[in-house]
Amino acid sequence: MQTWLCLAGGNALGAFHAGAWKAIDAAGQNVTRISGASIGAIVAALIAGNPPERRIERLEAFLDEIAQAPLAGSGRRGLVAGTLLLGNPALFAPSLPGLAEIVPGMPPDRAAFHRRATRRLLERYVDFDRLNTGGIEVIVTATDAETGEARAFRNTDGPLNVDHLLASSALPILFPPVTVEGRPFVDAGLSENLPLRPLLDRPDEALILACDLYNPVGALRQTMDGIADRAQELAFGCQSRHLLAALDLSGRQVRHIILSDPKDDFAGKAFDYSRASLRRRLHLGESQMAQALDAMLSDNPT
Repeated sequence: MQTWLCLAGGNALGAFHAGAWKAIDAAGQNVTRISGASIGAIVAALIAGNPPERRIERLEAFLDEIAQAPLAGSGRRGLVAGTLLLGNPALFAPSLPGLAEIVPGMPPDRAAFHRRATRRLLERYVDFDRLNTGGIEVIVTATDAETGEARAFRNTDGPLNVDHLLASSALPILFPPVTVEGRPFVDAGLSENLPLRPLLDRPDEALILACDLYNPVGALRQTMDGIADRAQELAFGCQSRHLLAALDLSGRQVRHIILSDPKDDFAGKAFDYSRASLRRRLHLGESQMAQALDAMLSDNPT
């Protein structure tokens, strides 16, 4: 049976997807289609844009490149605060004038950061010729900034390039909108963070593995950080819940795997690129996907 993979958005939380791929690869699943939103689109491109025997190596090397080391004594909060002020050298750097646009007399800008480093990194890590002709159908989603509609770009309709990946992950205010086919696009998570809908365009028999990074269910800590963290989970997790309830999944084999990390109840976690956090999410993705696949085999022993 074919396996179709759906990868949600969540910035640095996307290390979970790389771990999930390790378990999928180890289980020998026949992945023929991948849809991705935001960091999910980038992970999809890293998978399809590299030869099968190098995919895990390249995913892990990519995570190593974007990993950051906290300043002595700063901890996670200091690291995230520094990232949101000064950027991540491997991915994005402050734009000029950027946030200084609010100062009277300063010219306007489109975002706090520019992403020239992200473009260079993706061009090094993704072979777009392979991505577009290598046998895996890749679907990259993004949000039309003017109509609010979710748009699915497919490598079966036309070649995907780095602009599609940047558009899918263009979180407004932090990153500038990206023009594709004459339209301005922003982060896919603003419309559908779990890009499951584009995979349901065909009735083929397939196992659909939907990897999510936010959970609508969780305890509420009575602190500002705890409430902000829960609000973030609700904003994206409830999106997925409503989407799954609205879609006709009759006759479909869909497994919804949600990142579960008790150590990550922190509002800034999506911008925590520390090596320790990325590695922990990588291992969680591998273990949680392996458990899901084992449960599937137990349910269908034949």
